Amino acid sequence: MTVYLHDLDGCAASPHAHYLKAIGLLRLVAEQDDPEARGYWRDERFVLATVLDRDALRAFLLDAYHPTAMVAPWNGGSGFYPKDNTDAIEPFSVTTAPRFSALRAALHSGRELVGDRDKSPKDEDKAEMIRTCRNTWRGAQLEWLNAAVVLAGDDVKYPALLGTGGNDGRLDFTNNFMQRLTDLFDAATGSPHPDAAMLLDSSLFGTATDGLRERAIGQFLPGAAGGANSTRGFSGSSLINPWDFVLMLEGAIVFAVAAVRRLEGTGVSQAAAPFAVRAQAAGYASAAASDESVRGEQWFPLWRMPSRLAEVKSLMREGRMRTGASGARNAIDAVRSFARLGTARGVDAFVRFGYMERNGQSNLAVPLGTWSVGLKPDVRLIDQIEPWVERFRRAAGSDHAPAALARMSRRLEDAVLAVCGEPRMKTYWQVLLGRLGEAEDELVRRPKFTTEDGIQPLPELKPEWAAIADDGSAEFRIALAIATQRLAQPKSSKKTGTGIRGHCVPLDREASWPRFATNAHGLTLGPDQSWKGRDLVDDLAAIVIRRVTRARTWSVAGLGLDPTVTAPLAMVAQFIDGQVDDARIARLARGLMSVNTTDDLPPRSDPSFEHADAAHGVFRLLWLPERYELGVPSDDPTALRLLMAGRIDAASQLAIKRLVTRGVRSKLRTVIGDARLARRLVAALAIPISRNDAKYLQQTVCVPTRARETDPHTTLSRTGGHT
Repeated sequence: MTVYLHDLDGCAASPHAHYLKAIGLLRLVAEQDDPEARGYWRDERFVLATVLDRDALRAFLLDAYHPTAMVAPWNGGSGFYPKDNTDAIEPFSVTTAPRFSALRAALHSGRELVGDRDKSPKDEDKAEMIRTCRNTWRGAQLEWLNAAVVLAGDDVKYPALLGTGGNDGRLDFTNNFMQRLTDLFDAATGSPHPDAAMLLDSSLFGTATDGLRERAIGQFLPGAAGGANSTRGFSGSSLINPWDFVLMLEGAIVFAVAAVRRLEGTGVSQAAAPFAVRAQAAGYASAAASDESVRGEQWFPLWRMPSRLAEVKSLMREGRMRTGASGARNAIDAVRSFARLGTARGVDAFVRFGYMERNGQSNLAVPLGTWSVGLKPDVRLIDQIEPWVERFRRAAGSDHAPAALARMSRRLEDAVLAVCGEPRMKTYWQVLLGRLGEAEDELVRRPKFTTEDGIQPLPELKPEWAAIADDGSAEFRIALAIATQRLAQPKSSKKTGTGIRGHCVPLDREASWPRFATNAHGLTLGPDQSWKGRDLVDDLAAIVIRRVTRARTWSVAGLGLDPTVTAPLAMVAQFIDGQVDDARIARLARGLMSVNTTDDLPPRSDPSFEHADAAHGVFRLLWLPERYELGVPSDDPTALRLLMAGRIDAASQLAIKRLVTRGVRSKLRTVIGDARLARRLVAALAIPISRNDAKYLQQTVCVPTRARETDPHTTLSRTGGHT
């Protein structure tokens, strides 16, 4: 038996109407002609595998196709009420054409159900009519009902795929379906109109045609639904192919809602159809808060393996996207489920559509991108932050939330979606880390709101976050070194200081997990929170001076920090010379501060010693970690304050004197440089270096113990570059 493959260029994965049209074609061919027909997607175009060649396929649709009996007597505009358009209903009610017999019978039963009502039912009366339909309809007509309406106990819910029960405002889809049939066929005889074949070729194979009609299509084809960029006729009506609407609605039947429990899992009353979740305004360029309508969004599967209609229906009935034990609630959950193969088998990608209001109050199914499915184990790291991101989103969406939080929430969700889509892109992980830090900073800037809403700091992140985002750049290594410094064990038995993250957010040091420090007035912001997030050099310098100033109070020596990861001297020299991207370091360091350094981070090898900066060494040797045992760290910040004032010569002379009092003789007499260099020398002290590098600096700057008294001392002038 010969099987023909039809590449249907007119049946693309997007827009919405074209996807549904492809499913509708497979359904009709399989149910009415070739039960072994199969369909699949290739390059986001539908391929139909059937024993029907192209001519036989045309002949089936033009001469043998029996339209599904789709009616919606509960809707105004459905053709059953005095003020409704009955141009199509009347001829189909009296037709004797065999192909329309099921439609004729459905119209008669619909009229009996409506009775003498002069307008469509409301509330409980409407629900009762729908229940009657559920109890009496059978076959494809019942499948249509299950796709358009969900009965959840006494409540009636409407999957967004078919508007509000098969209509969009006054545009009833079933009435419009019959009107499009009259565009293609003679209602009395069932014969196709002369241009039906040409329109069919255009609809299926994408051939050019000039026979489009000025008709309404509703939400399914945004480009033809009106607006500045739509395809419209001279009278202002949309130009559409009648076959598109007919096959599209035939395809929508496959998306019948199989179980109300999926509705309950999503929490979205109108998005109960397969693969439907709550709307999330993230992951696409035009995202806005207004996009998060109650109609939600829906993800439509693409598969590569030729599949029978029964297999496709099974996939739609299952209709689940799972993240662990729970169902997907939003777009982030959806892409997380794709990354862990939490979807039905055989699906290679999903096309995302959002049911949104555009062009005034028009409801449109807007395409929001295609997402691949596959095993991406790294995405499991998102499990750590997902509850916090969701909590931040809810807080940002509250009525009393500042607008800046809503913007930050969308930027954060965009970053999460980017990582889930392409987890191998290290830059995506870096952006996500940066935005996590920025989001936490937004909370700290609004202590009253944060306290009232009960939001807590970011949870501790696993060390894998550092490994997966590490691109080997100097900026990342410096940021990681800054961010992962631990609070040094003080001389006393109790830790009284604050870690590096405590200079960004007020943390409760008594809590076993990250919590904001609060008092009767809310967050206890104070001078320790010296990170302002505006300029990296100023922020690092402020932290260094604050820690030296508080050393005695905290019972620690020097900065009171022990490094977990260190930066090579060459990279520190690059920082001092301004040869790195300060803003990038700041973003990365702020996000990496949440990485849990109680576990071992991946090992790192330092390059060979080079570019030892003597000016850096003079000040570094005064504030080395106590555990390096290379001298006693100073608790006097005077030299640092002189540097911040731009007095690098006076600061260096004071630092050299401090070294002498500790039994160390410097080879330098003074350092000369500009204010910019001076500030960066202070900030560089917040970048930890290894003990070996510290010893190398000591050898570079200091006179050996047994050196002769006549060894010359040097004046070092720094105007840029390395010395």
